[in-house]
Amino acid sequence: MKFYLHSLIPEPERRRVLLSIIGVVSVYGLTIGFIYPLVSLKMELRGFSSTSIGVMGSLPFVASIIFSPITPLIMRYVNPTKLVFASIAADISLVLLMALIDNIYVWYVCRFLMGLAGTVLFIVSETWINEIAEDRVRGRVLSLYTFTISATWSISPMFIFVLGAEGALPFIVAAALMTLSIYPLRWTKDSSPDYSGSRVSHVTKFIFLAPTAVAAAALMAFEEASVLTMLPVYALRNGLTEQSSALFLTVLALGSMAVQPIIGSLADRFNRYNLLIGSAVLVMLGAILLPVIIQTKISVWIVMFIWGGVISAIYTLALIIIGHRFRGAQLAAGNAAFGLMWGLAGGLAPISGGVAMTIWDPNGFVVVLTAATVAFIALAVVRRLLQQAWQVSTDSSGLEIACKFSQFLK
Repeated sequence: MKFYLHSLIPEPERRRVLLSIIGVVSVYGLTIGFIYPLVSLKMELRGFSSTSIGVMGSLPFVASIIFSPITPLIMRYVNPTKLVFASIAADISLVLLMALIDNIYVWYVCRFLMGLAGTVLFIVSETWINEIAEDRVRGRVLSLYTFTISATWSISPMFIFVLGAEGALPFIVAAALMTLSIYPLRWTKDSSPDYSGSRVSHVTKFIFLAPTAVAAAALMAFEEASVLTMLPVYALRNGLTEQSSALFLTVLALGSMAVQPIIGSLADRFNRYNLLIGSAVLVMLGAILLPVIIQTKISVWIVMFIWGGVISAIYTLALIIIGHRFRGAQLAAGNAAFGLMWGLAGGLAPISGGVAMTIWDPNGFVVVLTAATVAFIALAVVRRLLQQAWQVSTDSSGLEIACKFSQFLK
């Protein structure tokens, strides 16, 4: 591991900062990964309606929609290390408040504010990591980051299994873990990127600058939120047991972890847009195959493993693409655009999946996933063809353009 990191980032200072940021976000993700389902379980055990639980679950998405466009402006005036520290400190306070005050309305406010803090943390951290990575190794560096995030999210539900869902203890353990995540920040305070002199790029403007990457982030959020919310329900309605339905999510997480090193290495060697389109095609094929293989004993687990990997690969590739193209305030705006899309697409996904399953039970869920992926593939392919045509138009004569276009039609 040490030799691998040294080959990616030879400079000790930059390597130390990278590991520090990944460490902070990983411990934070580990904590949030069991706090969110913990709150839902507590509400279910106390007899709250599905609507109330759904509203609670939607609040982080709403917070991301509201706060993502503002975050690049904040980064212009506040040091990134201080922003990360403030985000974690706010979450620690909010988690302890939820432990002390057992009131659903207080929990609604805390959950929303935790969404704000998490939005800032991830936008700042992902911008910072992309600033550290050189383009020759950007894929492997970002895949290391997404691998650790996938790993922490996959094991975080185990805390609920060990600690249970009752009482204040799970909240106290979460606050303690978050406190530990602050420690690595001591190695970053003198190496923070400075955005104070940068002109702030508006998030909506960035969407037009990099529509394929932004759409990829939206697709990943839509697919992930749909799968996490509706896949267990889909499996139950196809006759599978509760244990098998829950195990699907574990296999998806394992696939996400396994594919990250592979996609990172490929992204440093091959065209990243082509890899992005290829990953989306595999996601589409997985959705189409799901009704056919859902009750098979082996095939469904293989498809779930690959499916989890390529869904997460889409986001990794989107991060790599904007890191290659943009720097400074524009890169921050790009990550903010990703946060905005995460909020919009992630919030829309469970609703559209639920409505589709009501209309066509249970395969409406699959139709929605397939339609979203097809729409992205169409956008990405058209954008790719337009880019190639523009490149030809700037490098070639009109006759050469006509020849290349006729070859394409063949």
